Amino acid sequence: MRWLFLLLLWPATAQAAWDNYELIIWQDQSPERLAVLKQAGFTAGKVNSNRGVDLRALAAQRAAGMPYFIENAATDFYAPYHRYTAGKTVTWLFDAAKAALRQNLGSTAPFVREPSLEDPAWRERVTARLTDLVQTSQGDRPLYYVLGDETGIGDLAAAWDADVSPASMAAFQRWLGTQYADVAALNAQWGTRYATWGAVQPELTQAALARTDGNYSAWSDFKAFMDVSFADAVRMGTAAVHRGGPGALAAIEGAQIPGWGGYDYGVLAPTVDVMEIYDAGQALAIARSVNPALISLRTSFGAGAAERHAAWGAFLHGVRGTIVWDDDGSIVATDGGPSPRARALGAQTAEFQALAPLFWAAKPAPSGVVVLASQASFRLRWLLDRRVGGAWYDRDAERENEGNAWRAAREQVAERLAALGVTPRWLTSLDAGVPADTATIVLPQMLALSDRDVALLATVPTVLVDTEPGAFDGRGRQRAHPLPMAVPLAMRPTFGSASAQDLDALRAVLGVPVAVRATEADGTTAAGIVIQLFDHPDGTLLAVQTAAPGLVARAITVHLPEARTVRDVRSGAGLGRAAQLDIRLDPIDPTILLLQP
Repeated sequence: MRWLFLLLLWPATAQAAWDNYELIIWQDQSPERLAVLKQAGFTAGKVNSNRGVDLRALAAQRAAGMPYFIENAATDFYAPYHRYTAGKTVTWLFDAAKAALRQNLGSTAPFVREPSLEDPAWRERVTARLTDLVQTSQGDRPLYYVLGDETGIGDLAAAWDADVSPASMAAFQRWLGTQYADVAALNAQWGTRYATWGAVQPELTQAALARTDGNYSAWSDFKAFMDVSFADAVRMGTAAVHRGGPGALAAIEGAQIPGWGGYDYGVLAPTVDVMEIYDAGQALAIARSVNPALISLRTSFGAGAAERHAAWGAFLHGVRGTIVWDDDGSIVATDGGPSPRARALGAQTAEFQALAPLFWAAKPAPSGVVVLASQASFRLRWLLDRRVGGAWYDRDAERENEGNAWRAAREQVAERLAALGVTPRWLTSLDAGVPADTATIVLPQMLALSDRDVALLATVPTVLVDTEPGAFDGRGRQRAHPLPMAVPLAMRPTFGSASAQDLDALRAVLGVPVAVRATEADGTTAAGIVIQLFDHPDGTLLAVQTAAPGLVARAITVHLPEARTVRDVRSGAGLGRAAQLDIRLDPIDPTILLLQP
């Protein structure tokens, strides 16, 4: 326990609020390299703790006078199927489970998670470990404590039928008792004949795929429970970190595309303080809609125009720091100075730090548009798609990220709305009701709707769909008849392309006024751009950026609803008072304007 003694000797300082845009190097560095990176604008590094705090990394961070975060505090619990083990692949345990399943498709043994998220001994061990770690390191005030890196129920966002361990089954049965009035109600939904809660067992994927009656309730309920179980385990870890010291922040890294692995952001996003998110499938937008207080981070894997464009886009979507991945050690040049990449990252970070107080005092302007991205619908879309093609259990997280109809539908909606300057609110369910200011709800690939969902949607002026909504009820049972829902518009082809004509058509039927319009030189609606509006105490912030990095600047005209006094935030230049602005949009960087009455 020598490392505990060393940490206790370190002088205590006050915990700082997250009031700075952070530029964090992930790989371990020597004190000399950290000093170079600090000079270039890097603000923090990493100290590992998966086998006790890494004293060498800790000493390097202290020698350089650079803050750090603590990594892998409980990765053995939160990410056992995607975890470094000497001499093995990071997915060896998951690969072994899949191999065992291939040998015996009827076995449930591969679906016993090791360790179970519901195992009381593990939960007690992890809680004590996290609390002790925070208590013994608070003198340094680490930026945050990572519960686990690339966490998941199985391997990242790969589908897996874990966890059928006794502890998990007992928790599942208790959870069902909160979802149904009694066992008779569950039997009526599932089409089963269980006599007691203790007898209830879930249906696993192989059996669900073989069904011919369209009732996937027993399978869908179990998948929903596992999302809840994972979120509850993360919440437990966050509580342990908070118990360890005032102001300590809990984090998870490598958060995945919405879908499998515990990534139902409706239940996961509120359970932790910090998330490093791989922003695919609108993961960031959904997480921040569900939990606006969430501190989100991104990872930089490269350099150049695409990286700069992505960093700007993330900053405008609320990201508060960048973790830099440098696996080849080139972030410090061979001459001992900062590499071009390090200098570029540092310079862009300096601009983010200058703009942070302005943007962090703002919030996205309400649009009256809600997009429902329901996990129940995702599950059913996935199951129906798996009826053709290869074995479901051979799909890894990368394949789940590709060819994903649910993801494609969400991204298409997001892109079209962004081009109109509409920032929607994302919901993963209507359990809490429809927000009071909702004028339009978009239902991309919304196969599952409960009776209550249908009743709530009837109160919304405009509902946009892209497929028959609610073919299944909220628990995954196919309806005998289509829903008697009158919807004003089928989204396709309105959401189907980014042409000026389709954007104009969407604007006409959206059901809410579009506050800002951008046009090309010939007067047609500008496509391929992202318009964002933010409410700020000093007025309205307007950010316009290309949807993808380009090569040449674009001349566009921005039309405001009324004349405003305009200031270019980045240059500080006043642009006078106008209702129409001709701007030259950089192919990479955004134009950011402050509009005042």
